[in-house]
Amino acid sequence: MKPYITLCLAWIPLAVSCSNQSEPFITATAELPADYLGKSTPLNTSKEVSLAELANRVASNNPQLRAARMRIREAQGQVVQSGRLSNPELGVGLNKSIPGSEGGMEVSFSQRFPVTNRLALEKRISKQQLAIAAEEVKTAERDLVAKAQEIAVEIILLRQKRSELNKQASLLETLANFITEAANRGELSPLDANQAQVEASSIKSKMNQLQSEENILLGKLRAYIGLSAGSPLSLSGSLPSARIPSQALALQNLSEYRAKQLEIEQAQQAIALAKANRYEDVEASTFASIDREEDAPEGLETEGVIGIGVKIPLQFYNRNEGNIASARARAARITLEKDALALELKQNAANFRTEMNGWISQNENITSSLIPLAQKNSKQLETAYRNGQAPFTSLLKARNQELDLENTKLENLAAFHKARVRYFAAIGKTSSTF
Repeated sequence: MKPYITLCLAWIPLAVSCSNQSEPFITATAELPADYLGKSTPLNTSKEVSLAELANRVASNNPQLRAARMRIREAQGQVVQSGRLSNPELGVGLNKSIPGSEGGMEVSFSQRFPVTNRLALEKRISKQQLAIAAEEVKTAERDLVAKAQEIAVEIILLRQKRSELNKQASLLETLANFITEAANRGELSPLDANQAQVEASSIKSKMNQLQSEENILLGKLRAYIGLSAGSPLSLSGSLPSARIPSQALALQNLSEYRAKQLEIEQAQQAIALAKANRYEDVEASTFASIDREEDAPEGLETEGVIGIGVKIPLQFYNRNEGNIASARARAARITLEKDALALELKQNAANFRTEMNGWISQNENITSSLIPLAQKNSKQLETAYRNGQAPFTSLLKARNQELDLENTKLENLAAFHKARVRYFAAIGKTSSTF
C-alpha cells in the first residue's frame, strides 16, 4: 500500500507545476511604458527656470503628477496578479472509532481549472488597464504643463506692462523737470509740473500693484514645479512674436482619445470574459487513505485506498446573463463616448485656432495704425505744449492713450499665447510650447 500512497502524494507538486505552466502571461513584473521609466527622478530644486524649460520642470517635479504616476504602478500590480489559477487545496483527515481500535487517515489534493479562456482574458484586460492608466497620466501631464505655461505668460505680461509704465513715468518726470524750469522763467504754470509729478507717482503705484500680482502668480507657479511656499523663484524668457502654428490636429496624437480607444477594446474583452464566466471552474481531486479495521477472526488489518474525483458545476440557475448584458451596454456606451469625444476635441482645436487668428488681427490693426497715430499725436501735442499752444491736460490724455494702446497690444499678445498654449494642448503636444 505504501507505493500507492507515495504515488498519490507525489502528484501534488506535479499538479502545482502544471497549474503554473498554464499561465504563460504571468511575469515577475509588468513593464511600464518606456517614456515613464525616467520620470521618477529626484526633484529639481533649482530656483531659476526659463519659459522653455518650464514644461520639463512640471513633468518631473509636479507633486500631483508624481502621485498620478503611481496609478501606473497600481495597474502594473494588477497585471501581475491577474490571470492566475486559484490556489490548490490540501486536505488531511483522521478518524478513530470509539470505543475500539479502528481508525484511519485520508489525504486529498484538489485544484480548480477553468474550462474557458477566462484567465487569458483577465490578463489581457489588466494589460489594457495598464495602457489606459499610462494614457491618463499623459493627459494629466499635458494639462498641468499647459496651465503652468499660461501662468508664465501672465507673469511675462505683467513684467512687460511694468516696463511700459516705467517708460511712461520716466517721460513724465522729464516733462515735469522741463515744466519746473519753464515755470521758474515764468513761461509755464507750476501747477502743470505738480500734475506731471502726480501722474508719475500714480504710475509708480500701478507698477507696485503689478509687482504684487506677479508675486502671487509666482507663488502659483511654485506649486506647479514642486517648490515649497516662500522659496525664491526666477522666471526668465520672453514671449515670441505671434504666429499661427502649422501643426494640425490628429486624433491619434491625443492621449485621451487613445485611452478611449483602449477602453473600447477593454470593453469588448469584458464581454468575452462575461461570456466565459458562464461556465464555472471544474474541480479535479485525488486522495489516498489508510484504514485499520477489525476483521474477525484475524484481528485488525490495514487497508489503503487511492482515488481521483471530478466536480463539474451544473449551470442550472446562473448563466451570467445580467453581466453579459451589462458588458455589452458598457461597450456601446464607450463607443458613443468616443464619437462624442472626437467631436469635442476637433471643436476645441478649431476654437483655439480661431481665437489666435482674432488676437493677431486685432494686434495688426493696433500696431500698424493706432499706435503710430497715437505716437504722432503725443509728439505733436508735446511740441505744441512746450510752445504754449496746447493745454497740459491734452498732452496727458494723449500720453495715456498711447500707454493704453501699448497695454492692449501686450494683453492681446498674451491672450494669443495663452490660446496657443491651449491649442497645442488640444492637439496633444506635451513638450514646451515656446
